[in-house]
Amino acid sequence: MMRQSESLKFTVPISSELHSLAKQFRLSHRNSKKAKQVYFNTLAVSAVNFYLRCMGVETSWSASSSCNRVMQTMMDVADLEIIGLGKLECRPVLSDEKVVYIPPEVWSDRIGYVAVQFDQSLREATLLGFSKTAQSGEIPINQLRSLEEFILQLSEIPQKVKQPIHLSQWLSNIVDAGWQTVESLFTQQSELAFRFRSAEKTLAQNSENSPINVQKGRLLELGRQSESKLIALIVGLIPLSEQEINICVKVCPVNGQKYLPEELELMVLDDLGISVMQATARNTKSIQLNFSSEFGERFSIKVALGDVNFTELFLV
Repeated sequence: MMRQSESLKFTVPISSELHSLAKQFRLSHRNSKKAKQVYFNTLAVSAVNFYLRCMGVETSWSASSSCNRVMQTMMDVADLEIIGLGKLECRPVLSDEKVVYIPPEVWSDRIGYVAVQFDQSLREATLLGFSKTAQSGEIPINQLRSLEEFILQLSEIPQKVKQPIHLSQWLSNIVDAGWQTVESLFTQQSELAFRFRSAEKTLAQNSENSPINVQKGRLLELGRQSESKLIALIVGLIPLSEQEINICVKVCPVNGQKYLPEELELMVLDDLGISVMQATARNTKSIQLNFSSEFGERFSIKVALGDVNFTELFLV
């Protein structure tokens, strides 16, 4: 469980599932130095994500560059998207270090920097404090501000208006941040990806044998504390005409899991937020919903597990 020390630091557990995700990301990089960097960055983000969820702050790790293998290769990045506020940088600190190192590529476009220190077993991580800026790229640990100040700062940041995902732009290869190819969601060409492609072929048979033009996915973290679960949300598009498009929405387990979490719900909402399609997982390997929409229409996809949910707005 999370515990608070006298100096207002917080220690959180690092679950085996999060270690598994960090290992998957690490194995995507052949360079040993980059692989180690990505591994620690992933654990740091997971620790901050856990803490913020405990504090009731909504996050979207899947919309962050730290969850994108291409961005991991190009940058030393450990960001976490705080919904409606912006990106928070979560910097790993080893047990013997006295300074938080901030790489130049993340000195801007951040609402703050949180230092995360690991114990030697990598089973726990302690949030040491935060800084509003990257300063000179090296922040002494004893100069970090308290986490209590950090939470107060979040409440003072103006909320950003959430913009819809423009699906029509996907057809022109303009893809929103946080979404990636199905293959990149999985380290290997798994049976999971095969099953999704097979489902797409079935859907395409009802669309004059048109091929899937676009399929993109993102990872979602649902649940609370050590019981949180990672799943993949995948959206496929098949244009039918200049006015209409078929849409395939699917949720799948990741990290070697065969089944979705029990009682996980997948919903399609209309532009008024009313559920028009819904399915619930019960010993289920995956859930898929197929529907058609006209260009210019809006809808939302909602994925819920208990009292934790993710909703994304789309414009066709």
